[in-house]
Amino acid sequence: MMSRAKFRRRSRNNDYHQDMESKGRFGGRSFVIVAGTAIVSLVTLIAVASIISSDPSLHESPLPTSAVTATACALLLQSLALLLKPRAPIASLLIIAALPISLAFIEPNGLFTVTVVPVVVTVFLVAAHGSVLHTGRQVLLAVPLVAIGQFINSFRTGHPDVTAAIFEAFAQAIVVVAMAFLPAAVLASQRATLLAQNAEVRALTRERDAQIGEAVALERTAMARELHDIAAHHLSGISLMAAAIARQVESDPAAARDGALHVRRQSKLILQDLRRLVGLLRIGEDDGQIKTLSTIRELVGSVRAAGSSVNLDIRFAPNRPLGHGVGPLGHLAAYRMVQETLTNALKHAPGAHCQVLIDDRDTTTVEVSVSNSPAESAAKADSVNSGLGILGMRERAILIGGSFDTGPTPEGGWSSTMILPREDDSKGNNPYGNKPDTKREDGR
Repeated sequence: MMSRAKFRRRSRNNDYHQDMESKGRFGGRSFVIVAGTAIVSLVTLIAVASIISSDPSLHESPLPTSAVTATACALLLQSLALLLKPRAPIASLLIIAALPISLAFIEPNGLFTVTVVPVVVTVFLVAAHGSVLHTGRQVLLAVPLVAIGQFINSFRTGHPDVTAAIFEAFAQAIVVVAMAFLPAAVLASQRATLLAQNAEVRALTRERDAQIGEAVALERTAMARELHDIAAHHLSGISLMAAAIARQVESDPAAARDGALHVRRQSKLILQDLRRLVGLLRIGEDDGQIKTLSTIRELVGSVRAAGSSVNLDIRFAPNRPLGHGVGPLGHLAAYRMVQETLTNALKHAPGAHCQVLIDDRDTTTVEVSVSNSPAESAAKADSVNSGLGILGMRERAILIGGSFDTGPTPEGGWSSTMILPREDDSKGNNPYGNKPDTKREDGR
């Protein structure tokens, strides 16, 4: 089975070759590379020939014109072989490295070293597009070919020591290949690092989107439960009254008429309750803000603006952001718990004073509680709690590894408490990046 690293390397190389193929085998970029290599090689050849001709000590006899012509032809053929690189980079490299061997047999001369210029260009181009290990093994194939050409040229031009000629040939081949491979490897490594960073950013973006989608799905489930909590009682009563009306239409029309009016009143009540719940659930959501422990302050402010008496007490830990170490779902669960508990208090305990407490001082957990005093006026007779809202809050707490308790207080009110566990914060990470906040809402 192919390893992941090998698969990634092969994928990068395939992407490169496919990209080159999409541009055409003989695209404009290939012709520019071929022309540039040919021009640089020929200019180098002319410069070396001029130096050798002007300094007899560099050559025992005058440099023949045939040597210059043969070397120039070899350079042109090497440059033309670069046209094969987009489709067959290794074959192109081997052809360019092997062509000088024919020159060494046909016309050995002192200009032979210039034939390494196309080899340097090809090694650089091959190594710059691929992983270092993969291209490193490929360009090593060019070393013996370059060394063989250098050795044959040295031997046929009269090198006295065969062993020294072999050593010099391989040393020159290694230097030529390494001179082109090393900078190309650096560029390839930088490109691979950039690709890996981009892939990581895309993965983190997908993970964040998945978390947001999960949170949205959970909130939709919570809203459905709350809507059921409000509607279940009313719809059950309406169903019973409709059945009674059906029996009384003929036997007792007056009672049937009263029953129909009662059904109408119940329908209005359920519509009012549904509008109120949806309105409360939408508090603070129009701006697209992520719900955290810090945004509970805005939630309480919105409830106060609606005319309710609510006090917020946040007990901070020194030098630590509010809710540090609590995961995104924990922040969201606490926010929804406060939101739903305040909704229930407004519905079932009209006029009661509410107290919201966020205790962030413990190092392992965060306590969020909402309590209300006894109602100042009686709740509506049809305001019955089916318990599904409490079930939803308890399920949210269990989902994040916390706990949820609720029940009456000795004073006759009601209290709900959620305990949020902190995640491993050994790295000092804060999922929301909040700055330490020590502002108290109750002025104490």
